[in-house]
Amino acid sequence: MINRPYYPRKKVAVVGGGSAGIGALWALNRSPHDVYIYDSGDRLGGHTNTVEFAKGKYKTLVDTGFIVMNEETYPNFMNFLKRIRVETVPTKMSFSVSRDQGLFEWASAGFNALFCQPGNLLSPKMWRMLLDILRFNQYAVDLLRTNKPTQETLGEYLDREGYSNVFRDDYLIPLTGAVWSASPDRGVLEFPAVTLIRFLWNHHLLSTFAKRPTWYTVATGSKTYIDTIMKGFPKNHVVLNTRVTAVTNENDGRVRIHTEGGQSEVFDHVILATHGDEAYSIIRNSATDLERMILENFQTTENDVVLHSDTSLMPESRKAWSAWNSLTKKSAVGSTGHVDQVSLTYNMNILQNIPRNVFGNVLVTLNPLHEPKPKTVQGRFKYRHAIYTGAAVLAQERLPEIQNKRGISYAGGWTKQGFHEDAFTSGLQAAVEHLGASIPFEIKDSTYSRGLNPELTFMDKCLRFWIFLIQVLFIGVFDRLAWSLTKTRRLASSRARALFSFPANDHFTTDTNNNETMNSIPRFGRQIAAEASNAWSCLSCRGGASTRFRHAQRRFLSESTPKRQQQQTQQQQQRTIPNGMNQMNEVYKRRNRSTAYYTISIILGTVAFSYGSVPMYKMICQTTGWGGQPVRAHGGTSVSSSDPEDLSQKLIPITDAKRIRVTFSASVSDVLPWKFIPQQREVRVLPGETALAFYTATNKSDKDIIGVATYSVTPAQVAPYFSKIQCFCFEEQRLQAGETVDMPVFFYLDPDLLKDLNMRGIETVTLNYTFFKARYDGNGKVKMPAGVPDIN
Repeated sequence: MINRPYYPRKKVAVVGGGSAGIGALWALNRSPHDVYIYDSGDRLGGHTNTVEFAKGKYKTLVDTGFIVMNEETYPNFMNFLKRIRVETVPTKMSFSVSRDQGLFEWASAGFNALFCQPGNLLSPKMWRMLLDILRFNQYAVDLLRTNKPTQETLGEYLDREGYSNVFRDDYLIPLTGAVWSASPDRGVLEFPAVTLIRFLWNHHLLSTFAKRPTWYTVATGSKTYIDTIMKGFPKNHVVLNTRVTAVTNENDGRVRIHTEGGQSEVFDHVILATHGDEAYSIIRNSATDLERMILENFQTTENDVVLHSDTSLMPESRKAWSAWNSLTKKSAVGSTGHVDQVSLTYNMNILQNIPRNVFGNVLVTLNPLHEPKPKTVQGRFKYRHAIYTGAAVLAQERLPEIQNKRGISYAGGWTKQGFHEDAFTSGLQAAVEHLGASIPFEIKDSTYSRGLNPELTFMDKCLRFWIFLIQVLFIGVFDRLAWSLTKTRRLASSRARALFSFPANDHFTTDTNNNETMNSIPRFGRQIAAEASNAWSCLSCRGGASTRFRHAQRRFLSESTPKRQQQQTQQQQQRTIPNGMNQMNEVYKRRNRSTAYYTISIILGTVAFSYGSVPMYKMICQTTGWGGQPVRAHGGTSVSSSDPEDLSQKLIPITDAKRIRVTFSASVSDVLPWKFIPQQREVRVLPGETALAFYTATNKSDKDIIGVATYSVTPAQVAPYFSKIQCFCFEEQRLQAGETVDMPVFFYLDPDLLKDLNMRGIETVTLNYTFFKARYDGNGKVKMPAGVPDIN
């Protein structure tokens, strides 16, 4: 028997009705304490905000804040949802980037989405970005493996490692801004590199060969869990539209909270489940020196969120439309700087399975780059998000020093990485550790869900070697060529100034040491990469240095006003030009020889690279989470075909391969009175071997009902290789009252999975079917219910 410390009954105030406050409230409901909850708004939930979206006579619920979760990095929150019986359903995660109104676009949903702009197939910048993604995913974990404390920011890390501008602007900044709801001008590049990399690694976003977690969303909107908790909670203990302005301590150690309007009330304990800067403003007047030193480091930024249907805030190419869509741009037109404006549009048709053919485009945009059309807007909201700096991360480590002191506890996402799981878990911990609450599961720390230090596998080491070769054979050639062109341009400018004693102006770049420039050896490495990446524009310059030389000569002569002085100068120039031009011609000859050498290297390298493009793309797909969904077998027949065996007779099982275990699961929606179960628990099949499985559906009602089934395959990387020759999915199934029918699924696993490195180690595949009740619109056409993807 476990002896728990005794906690006397206390009067407790939870300040803040977001996920942290709700977590504390749920845990304290299971304790003897008398609990009150305060919130400055007119509702509870904070970022958990589900609102109504209407299209004609149809209405649906849309999450505008918290949307998705997974079992690996949201263990406590998903355990909580299971305990209160709130249903979750799988969702799809994909990501796209659109820069400068469609000037450059790509997406992670497959080859067609990746190269939604066909010209990018021949774009060196595109391939440089893809290689940098692989390099970052492989080498960034070294910061975690060293296990050394560092305050290096993301921007400093990228500069130190020589990552390209296209990787930073068109991949990492949009991805980071999407994950932490932060803009470049609000501290993305100041984000601690270790914290970012730890998050990406925990979420398998840096994994080349490991499987990725399945993402889920609450079937009926995230607000469902708020409503479920508050059903039995006394309404007179919920204080809304009331801002807590300060807390002070009484002589007996109890805590008095002060609200707007001069009201106050005394409690035995207070949980400040607010943002960090808001918590600091509440305790400021009564804070100790230690509390001030820690809490003053936390900051937030306010973000605008719009619920709308304006597709101008989506990528220009429909092929690039994804679950998460990042639109970026530079503030100054024609600027050579980095992107400094980022907006993020959530495609709720994908994330919450809202049928587009019924509701049209359902979009939620965070910090839109421009205002959506007013007639498309159905809601506007403001959410605050934490800003992470090195000082904030250091302050987090010292939070235990002020927790549960003076009868005050602190909770919120800001105490960890800022996500829903962090906020909810911090509320649980405050209730359990400080007030003795008891919950029906063990609290897990998701910060290290994959362990403390990443371990490199043999395949990781092989991929690192492959990346190194490409870096040397291809990227090195491009960087040296760009560097050489930059050096030639600077040398030409210096020669011109030496010949004519020109003052420094916009046409020239100062070079204070010509000998050093001429004799220096081009370095392939980190520092040169940044300079070389900015020199690509030289490849398309017209006229080159000689043209600039002639323009500068004419400009100099025109600026000499005295006529005699101008004539003398022209005579002097005529004597000087031959020697100067001879020197310049030597420079151009050397440059042309270097250019020819690099051009031949690039051509040969491109030919070799084309042979490796297919395996490279496969690794990119797995690295960034791209992939397909299970489809009917290519060339196969549909359910209605008279001979579904045609394709199966052409398949040849791989007899020397290991059999793969295929398991089956089934479920039905709450409104469908059917019993739906698989007839077999599992089958074991060889790659290329067809298999037949059966599901049984029973209509338990006294009415005829039409159902529609959808399916999914886990793990996700198996999906492109799981092919069904015959199935009952996405088609109407009418069951009469009390009728029981058997539903066959004829499938096989494509033998190509044996060639995919990402499939190694996968021994079990799960096929899941879910039945929904079909509905009909006014024209008698079937209308997919919420939860069934639009297949039109």
